[in-house]
Amino acid sequence: MTFFKHLRIAGTLLALGAGMMAASQASAQSVTDIVKRGKVRIGVLIGAPPYGSVDSTGNAIGYDADVATLVAKYLGVPMEVVQLTPPSRIPALEAGKVDFLVATLAPTPERARAVMFTSPYSAFQMGIYAKKGTPIKTWADLKGRTVGVNRGSSVEREFTNREKELNLKILRFEDDATTMQALFSGQVEAIAGPDAQANAAIKARGETETEVKFFFGMQPNSMTVRKDAYELKQWLDNVIYYIKQNGELNAISEKWVGGPLPQLPTF
Repeated sequence: MTFFKHLRIAGTLLALGAGMMAASQASAQSVTDIVKRGKVRIGVLIGAPPYGSVDSTGNAIGYDADVATLVAKYLGVPMEVVQLTPPSRIPALEAGKVDFLVATLAPTPERARAVMFTSPYSAFQMGIYAKKGTPIKTWADLKGRTVGVNRGSSVEREFTNREKELNLKILRFEDDATTMQALFSGQVEAIAGPDAQANAAIKARGETETEVKFFFGMQPNSMTVRKDAYELKQWLDNVIYYIKQNGELNAISEKWVGGPLPQLPTF
């Protein structure tokens, strides 16, 4: 009886050890951990061209994918890209499915309670888009309208904060591309979104009846790590500084956004 009891305990300890090792493998917290493992898992955004989309073979392409490739180059290890939609970004990081995010994520105070952000590596203007004939010049002109927004994005709160005041009917979509499609099809009367994504969608469709009505802010975007990954965050901050200074980040901006890298805030 004692022998079998000890055998069960030993089996349990082995299983726990294997589980802890697997968790460690899945959620490396430092540069040393990642290099020892021999591969980096980076979460990138899709469904938001030009920052993130997929090509005809299903591979992630865009601003974020190119930045992630640069980061992997400086780590000196192969990269596994994990494709994520906006609502799945932080949950994937917290679950250890990725080592960090390069996923067009705004460093808001609410999010900073759960994760840590690097210095920004990109930024865009946020605007209200609608058909040319729709009389919208200010927030007040949205009163009573059906509007669309990317679920889980930082611009979502711009509508939710004004929902009661303006009697908005808010429709939420899984990504920027689907949000823009809702505007094109007439499912919504206006959308809130980033200028680069909206302009890319308008250009790709050859749309001539959709325009920006007004801009309401600038959104910087940061890489994102788990709360206790201080060393990894510091290293990523260094990489961001380096690729800003050597022109590599500007080249990515020119390639995907069609213009130079804007002045990025630091913190």
